[in-house]
Amino acid sequence: MKRISTQPAIHVSLHVIMLGSCFDVEAEHALELGVCQAQEARCQHVLLNLQALTTIDSRGLGKLFLTYHHLSRQKIRMSLVSPRPRVREMLEFVNFPKLVPIYHSMEDVTRYEQAIMKSASLYPGVGSRVSS
Repeated sequence: MKRISTQPAIHVSLHVIMLGSCFDVEAEHALELGVCQAQEARCQHVLLNLQALTTIDSRGLGKLFLTYHHLSRQKIRMSLVSPRPRVREMLEFVNFPKLVPIYHSMEDVTRYEQAIMKSASLYPGVGSRVSS
């Protein structure tokens, strides 16, 4: 049974990882592999699609926190999309949305990412580091 998969990105700097219905040890390893693939591709944003995930326990929540911190140290953003109500409830219970944006749909992600790209093209120097 396939527990996780990756999808083509909305744009080159976004890597989509789809979680399966069960967030078990096998899925954790697959998530790590997907994150490594995103790093090798020099993605700036990892999106976890939670549409199929039916439940998440404390171990799964811990793995998401570790993944977030690992990516943030490398200046890679992480977002979640389409969590089911039970999963979203658990994420909110541990205040995960304060760290990581949660989108309702891939369309919401697309709109947000397009707005970022448009903003970056209108204001090319904004947000870039200035060396002294």
